[in-house]
Amino acid sequence: MGKVIGFFTNKWVIQFLGLLALSVLIWLAGPLVAIAGSIPLETELVRSLVIVGLFVIWLIFRLVMQIRAGSTEKQLVKQLVAGEVDHTAAASADEVDMLSRSFEEALTVLKQSRAASKTDSQFIYQLPWYAIIGAPGSGKTTALINSGLHFPLAEKLGKHAIKGVSGTRNCDWWFADNAVFLDTAGRYTTQESHQAVDAAGWVGFLGLIKKFRPRRPLNGVIVATSLADLLQQSEQERLQHAQAVRARIKELYEHLGVRLPVYLLFTKADLVAGFSDFFADLSPEQRAQVWGETFSAASLNDDYDVVAQFGNAYTDLLQRLQLRINRRIQDERDIQRRAAILDFPQQMALLKPAVLGFLEATFAVNRYEQSILLRGVYFTSGTQEGTPIDRVLGILASAFRLDRQSAPMFSGQGKSFFLTRLLKDVLFPEAELAGQDPKLEKRTRLLQVASYAGAALLFISVIALWTFSYFNNQAELDKVEEQIALYQSIKLTATDTSGNFKALLPRLSALQATEQIYEDAGFLSSLGLSQGDKIKAAAHYSYEHLLREYFLPSIQQRLKERMQGQEGNKLDVLYQLLKVYLMFNQTDRMDPATAVAWIRADWDRQYASEPETLAQLVSHLDNLLKLQLDPVQIDEAFVSAVRSKLTQVPLIGQIYSRFKTEALIDQTHDFKLGKALGADGARVFALTDGKDVSAYTIPGLFTAYGYSELFLKKSRDFVKDAVEQNWVLGSQSKLEIAEVERLHGELKKLYLNEYKAAWSELLGKLRLQSALSANQTVQILDILSRPDGPLRLLLASIDENTSLSRVSKQASDLLAQAAGKALKVNDDKTDKLLEQAKVAAGADTGPDPAFALEAQFEPLSNLVRGGPDKPIALEPVLTQLKALRDYFLQLSSANTGGQALQNQASLFSGAGMDVLKQAQIEFARLPEPLKSWFQVVVSSGGQKLSSAAKGQLSDMAKTGVASPCKAALNGRYPFTKGAQQDVLLADFAKIFASSGLMDQFFQTNLKAFVDTSKPVWTEMASEKPLGLSQASIRQFQVASRIRDAFFAVGPTPQVQFELKPQALDASVGTFRLFIEGQEVVYRHGPEQVVNLKWPGPNPSEGVRMVFETLEGKQVSRSKEGTWAFFRLLDEASIIPTSSPEKFNLTFQLEGFSARYELRAASVNNPFNLQELQSFRCPEAL
Repeated sequence: MGKVIGFFTNKWVIQFLGLLALSVLIWLAGPLVAIAGSIPLETELVRSLVIVGLFVIWLIFRLVMQIRAGSTEKQLVKQLVAGEVDHTAAASADEVDMLSRSFEEALTVLKQSRAASKTDSQFIYQLPWYAIIGAPGSGKTTALINSGLHFPLAEKLGKHAIKGVSGTRNCDWWFADNAVFLDTAGRYTTQESHQAVDAAGWVGFLGLIKKFRPRRPLNGVIVATSLADLLQQSEQERLQHAQAVRARIKELYEHLGVRLPVYLLFTKADLVAGFSDFFADLSPEQRAQVWGETFSAASLNDDYDVVAQFGNAYTDLLQRLQLRINRRIQDERDIQRRAAILDFPQQMALLKPAVLGFLEATFAVNRYEQSILLRGVYFTSGTQEGTPIDRVLGILASAFRLDRQSAPMFSGQGKSFFLTRLLKDVLFPEAELAGQDPKLEKRTRLLQVASYAGAALLFISVIALWTFSYFNNQAELDKVEEQIALYQSIKLTATDTSGNFKALLPRLSALQATEQIYEDAGFLSSLGLSQGDKIKAAAHYSYEHLLREYFLPSIQQRLKERMQGQEGNKLDVLYQLLKVYLMFNQTDRMDPATAVAWIRADWDRQYASEPETLAQLVSHLDNLLKLQLDPVQIDEAFVSAVRSKLTQVPLIGQIYSRFKTEALIDQTHDFKLGKALGADGARVFALTDGKDVSAYTIPGLFTAYGYSELFLKKSRDFVKDAVEQNWVLGSQSKLEIAEVERLHGELKKLYLNEYKAAWSELLGKLRLQSALSANQTVQILDILSRPDGPLRLLLASIDENTSLSRVSKQASDLLAQAAGKALKVNDDKTDKLLEQAKVAAGADTGPDPAFALEAQFEPLSNLVRGGPDKPIALEPVLTQLKALRDYFLQLSSANTGGQALQNQASLFSGAGMDVLKQAQIEFARLPEPLKSWFQVVVSSGGQKLSSAAKGQLSDMAKTGVASPCKAALNGRYPFTKGAQQDVLLADFAKIFASSGLMDQFFQTNLKAFVDTSKPVWTEMASEKPLGLSQASIRQFQVASRIRDAFFAVGPTPQVQFELKPQALDASVGTFRLFIEGQEVVYRHGPEQVVNLKWPGPNPSEGVRMVFETLEGKQVSRSKEGTWAFFRLLDEASIIPTSSPEKFNLTFQLEGFSARYELRAASVNNPFNLQELQSFRCPEAL
């Protein structure tokens, strides 16, 4: 029912019904109205034109309004984006581009998901708009993100909650399903930092909104004020903030000219101590409810006292909080949280003066200003972050001069409180409260009246035109019925489809005439009532069917009869008739001009005395040839018989085979690879199949000589045998220049494909010799880098034999002449075709395949090509090869691995002076196969460098680390559990301290090769890795963790920690722990934390624990030595916790136990450190 009501209340429907009623009135009452004795609406034609005119004007008006709305929308988008550009001069160009793309994408998505009907599109600027203002960090954006609204563009525009101190820079646009939120920058509200800039931006923003939403710029204003700010601000600061908010609201009223409803949100309620605990039991539905006060309809009056009203409402809110205390305390088990719940109402009560003071300063009514329409005040929490503010505790602390302790920060996943229904059930239903501009409303009503009048005129015009169109179409239908009756009266017999064209003409002409009726139809037939398209389609379908099923078979039958008759005795005529006959089977070869010429030649003889019949037949033949014909079934036996009279043409493969066989006889111009590379070629090059480089040969046919002297000069001679034959004869060619050139083009493709394959195979098989030693690598690089070496000779040979453009032009010049000599024709008609073929032969039919072949090898050819102003590109490559040769020469001459290690470290660190890296960069630009060849050389050299570097590292590790490490640590506690001897602290520091043996060796020698960014250190990824032992890398990582745990404060080991008692046996009266001059005592009293350090002030006293029973009996245990405390911990029970710096520690002795919490000063906890037992002195790297 709602949909029906909605349909009839749609403005389009109302306007149409109004025009319809007006049209009926004009049609019925028009003849009764006389003006000065004249009756302007007397005739039906005039009334019809008036009604149609009304509807035309109405449709034009609606169309203009629709286009104008779309144009306005586009202007809005541009202005919005431009506005961002004007007021964000510090923003980068990338940020501006992203904003533009995001907003345009938002507009597109909203258009595609409009909820309105297609006839009443709801543009983006017609949705309810709400501006959100407030100081920076007041939680405006967070409230929107956690409001529970659906933002369809959130994923596309990348909107996420903003944490910390950063926030909205200018204005963020939030597109919900049913509203648009303008999240303004906090600096627009306070205007503290750059007042002139912020004020100009704010005013300009308001002007932009007013320009594109003049009737109702906004539907409401949301003022966001942080409760945390109210709690922390002084009275003067709160007053300044309130005055700033009031000023911004007044500016909104002044610039937009509308009294907007204002909704005050006190955000960040979670920062009031006890909030999260008090409301922790709320379900998601309960958290969505409204917590605050929405004023009654009386608040719309100018004299409504919102401060007094909210003061009463605040008292009610506090009373409702008190009602929840008992149940919440009963449900809560945690004592601290109970206390927070109990204090929360008092916390809110302490806020009341600040809240009411803010309302008084912001929304108080005075006689000199227009009152602000405050619709409600609400408390919300978008998420839970930061440290709550405890006013009660603060007051007590001040009164009793106690240290004030901050409440614990919230931990856990944030939730939204009291937001969702506030927007959906309060703001959106009041979207129409915002006032409208009366001037615009008046202008809108005038436009509506004009549109109704135009619609009426349009309706009258449409009705009149439809009336005339009806009578006109009825007359055309009568003519159609006459033609259909004529068509149906003509009956076809079996003989009518066997070449009897005259019998088909009446039916063809009747259908053709039916189509022509609507081809000649005037304007009045095309106003929507005409059935011409359907009738024309049906008639055209029947006409095409008759052409395909009757007319075309008759033509085929007649062509067959002619080939069997006297005309078939002439081979030239037989060829043409067979050609036309086969065209209807091979429709892709259809030549309408040829077909018409040979078919009409027969009709000219048959119907010489019947010009009208001839004209009709030619017309139907033209229409037939314009159709997309399907291949017609032919008489294969008959075609074979006709083809037997004609000469067959060899296949193009046969032509190429004959050509190739003859050309390969002469081997004097074969390409010899060994000769081309020179005397040193075999020293640097080899073949992948292992065969001799010197014996590799490419036939002379596939060289520059073979292309110019054999193919271009002799290939056409092999095509001449196929010139007199064509496709009409199956696998044979025709007597035309075009076919000659086609055959020659196919021959050329076959030849050039094999030509290209021959040289590609050479490059694919050719490789550089494998260097077995550094000296051999130097020799290969020396030969390759020579200006006249094998590399240059090879590239010069490739350039010479693949740059075929030097002779390709000669080939194009020979085309028409060579093919013309192959034709022998006598009659005038064929001579005419020959001239046309010569013209066609001279046209460019596509790129020369020789150019494609040259393009494939051109990157290699370009290396040796040069000119007056163009240096040879190979020279830098040879220079780089020389540098690489010198580098490997230096490397192979070194007596130690020191240089190799330095070079390897340079590679890992990306130093620009490394020769190998420079070579890699240079060779990466080269075409294949040079790129692969030279990269193999670089890789081989890099492997040699890596081996030398790794050898040096291993030697240095053995002498500089492994030996002193083993001497100091092996067999000593704590690295060997249960060992009698302790590691001396001096030795411990020497090995593990910062700049100790392990740390210094790693920083100096290994850091460049190890990736320390991951949880487990690994060797740095590189094209030439050293192959370091993962176990050795692991020991250096273990050493770093020992260093961080014991040497955080200096070069000597020192550990800060604290012990907190947790439990003591009931039978024990006192537990004492002595740690190197430090004493820890616990007697079942308050839990006191004792701060300790290791080593203690008197390490010589060792460690001792004493259990003293209630009867005075003492049980004790002592440990001595540097690591005495750690030995005592080994015997205790240590249970890790979720925090790495904290353990639960239990001391046990003869049935007595004492449990402590041990907390280290850092997450790098040295106690129970597994690395102390897993560390092994590194040896082989």
